[in-house]
Amino acid sequence: MKYILTPDEMRQADSLAINHYGVPSIVLMENAARSSSMYIQQIIEEEGLIEPEFTFFCGSGNNGGDGFALARHLCGLYNVKIYWIGDESKMSEETRINYLSAKNLGIPCIKLESEEDVEQLEIVSEIIVDALIGVGGSENIRGLALSILKKIYNSPALKIAIDSPTGLNTLTGKANEFCVQADYTITMFAYKLGLLINDGPEKSGEIYVAGLGVPNSIVEKFARTFAYEYEDLFKLIPERKRISSKFDYGRVLIIAGSERYPGAAALCANASIKSGAGLTILASTSFHPMLLPEVIRLPLIPTAGGTISEKSLSILEEEIEKADSIAIGPGVTDNPETISLIRQVIERYKDSKKIVVDADGLKAISFDSVLSKNIVITPHCGELSRIINIQRTEIENNAYFVAKEWASKLDCIVHLKYVPPITTDGESSYLCLAGNPGMASGGSGDVLTGIIATFVARGLEPLIATSLGAFVHALAGDFYVEQYGMETLTASALIDFLPEVLFLKMNKSFLLKIPAIVFAIVIFVLSQIPGEVLPPNVFDLQDKLEHFVVYFLFGITLIIATSTVKFKRKRIFLVLIIGSIYALLDEIHQLFVPGRVCDITDFVADALGVVFSLLFVNVILKLINRFIPEDTI
Repeated sequence: MKYILTPDEMRQADSLAINHYGVPSIVLMENAARSSSMYIQQIIEEEGLIEPEFTFFCGSGNNGGDGFALARHLCGLYNVKIYWIGDESKMSEETRINYLSAKNLGIPCIKLESEEDVEQLEIVSEIIVDALIGVGGSENIRGLALSILKKIYNSPALKIAIDSPTGLNTLTGKANEFCVQADYTITMFAYKLGLLINDGPEKSGEIYVAGLGVPNSIVEKFARTFAYEYEDLFKLIPERKRISSKFDYGRVLIIAGSERYPGAAALCANASIKSGAGLTILASTSFHPMLLPEVIRLPLIPTAGGTISEKSLSILEEEIEKADSIAIGPGVTDNPETISLIRQVIERYKDSKKIVVDADGLKAISFDSVLSKNIVITPHCGELSRIINIQRTEIENNAYFVAKEWASKLDCIVHLKYVPPITTDGESSYLCLAGNPGMASGGSGDVLTGIIATFVARGLEPLIATSLGAFVHALAGDFYVEQYGMETLTASALIDFLPEVLFLKMNKSFLLKIPAIVFAIVIFVLSQIPGEVLPPNVFDLQDKLEHFVVYFLFGITLIIATSTVKFKRKRIFLVLIIGSIYALLDEIHQLFVPGRVCDITDFVADALGVVFSLLFVNVILKLINRFIPEDTI
C-alpha cells in the first residue's frame, strides 16, 4: 500500500516524529540526505552517467537544508556546486548547520542575490538538484525563485527534485508555467498528494520515497489517501476455501441493458463472472449473443422502446432479496420509465443492499438525493457535473476535492472516473495509479461496474471493493498494452486479461523458478563429467562447487525450516529429509562405497541435489511472496 500525505499531514507526521518519538529535526534531515544520496547513485547508474557534475539550487528553508546535507554526502564522489537564495539569519538551526558544513568542506556555496546574478549564471553540469522550496511551496512563484526556474527550465541537464519540484503545489497538483520538469523526484517519508494529481505526474517524473529512520506507523497514522500495489490484491481478495460452493462467493444481480444496448449489459455481466462471482444474474430485456453461458438470464418486461419497464419491479424483487450486490445502469438508456424503476430500487433497498450505480442509472440520482454508504456511484466528470450542477471544467480542475466533498454530501461512495481515478467515502480516498489512455473506449466502464459488484458480493466493504476493483480493471488494461499496445484495446479485451491480473502472482513465481531450474541442471550436468577428462584445476573447481552448493543449500534450508513456523510441516520435512540424504550420500559414497556402486550413489546424490535445489527455491519463493512486495522482485 502506498500512503499519500497532504502538506498538512506531512507537517503533523514530522511533529510527531520530533516531539513524541524524540527524533531531532537535524537527524531527520540527515537521514533524508543519506537516503536521497543512495537513490541518486542508483539513478546515475541507471542513466549510464560517468562522474557527473552536480549543480544544486537551495533555498534557506528546510528543503534547502536537505539540499545542503545531500550535497555534503555527494561531494566526496562527484564535483558539486551549490547556488542558494534567501537569508542565512532566517535559516532553521538544522538548515544553518548543514549550510555551514557544506561551506567548511569546501563545496562552492554561491548566493544569488539579484536578477543579474541569475542572468549571468551558466549551468554546465550534467545533473541539477532542485531543493529550493519543497512541500510548503505552491504554483505562485515570484522574484529570484521564478528567475531560477526559467533558467532551469531551458537546461538540458538531468533534473532531480528533492521532496517536490519547485513550482508545483503539493496539495492541488497545480503547476507554475516554469515549474521544474523533474526527471526524478525524491520525496521524504511518503508520497505527496500533489505529486500524483493534476499536473503532478508530468512534473515529478519517476518518484522515489526516502526513509527518515522513523517508524512507518507515523505515516499510517496521518494518511487519509492511499494507492494500491500489486501484492495488496492477495491480501484483500478473500481466499477460496477448500470446502465451499458457488453460494460462498457472492450472488451478483445486474440490472442492465436494453434492445438498443445489450452489449453494455453483457460486458458488465461477463466481467462479474470472470472476476470471481459465485453466481451472476443478468436481468434485462435483451441478451447479447456474446453473453457467457455461465451468466444466468432473467428476462424483464420491456417498454415500447425495448427498455426495462416499471412492471418488471415485481420480477426483480425476489432476485434482489437473494442478491449480495446489485449493479444497475449500464445500457438502460434514459427512458423516464426505466429511470423511475431504478430510482425506486435505490430508494427501497439503499439501507439493506449494496448497490453499484453506473452509466444511465446515474440519472436517477441528483444533488439532493439521500443515499447511504451501501451505494456506490461511478460517474465520469460529465455525469457528476449533471448530478451536482457544477461545471465540468471546475470538476476536472479540482477532481480529488470535489469527489471527497460530494461523497460526504450524498453520503455514498464516489468513484470519479478521471486521471487518476478517485474512490472516496468523504473521509478516506484511494487513487488508482495504474491504467492507460487505451482504456478510453466504449464499454470500459461497464466492465468496471461488473468487477466492483463482484468484489462487493464477495464481502469487501464498498469503499475497498470499489477502489480495488478499479485497480484490477486498470491493471488488466496495462497488461494488455504491454503485449498489444493501446490502439486495439477494447472492453472485451479487459475481461480477457482479468485472469492475467488475478493469477499473476503464480506466474511470477514460476518465472522466478526458471533461473533456479537452469542452475540446478547446470550443477547436475557438471557433476556427471568424469573427473579424469578434466584438467586438475577444473576438477578441483568442480569438486569445490559441488560441495559449496551442498552445504550452502543445506545450511540455509535448516535456518529457514527452524525459524519459520508458517509453512506446512510436510513441505519443511520433505526439504530437510532430502537435503540430509543428499549431504549424507555425497560424503558416505566417497568413504565407504567402492567402484560402480559409488558411481550409482553419486548419481543418486546428484539427482537428489536437483530436487533439493528446486524445493529450496520453492521455500524461498514462499518467503518472498509472503514478506517482500512484488515490485521489489
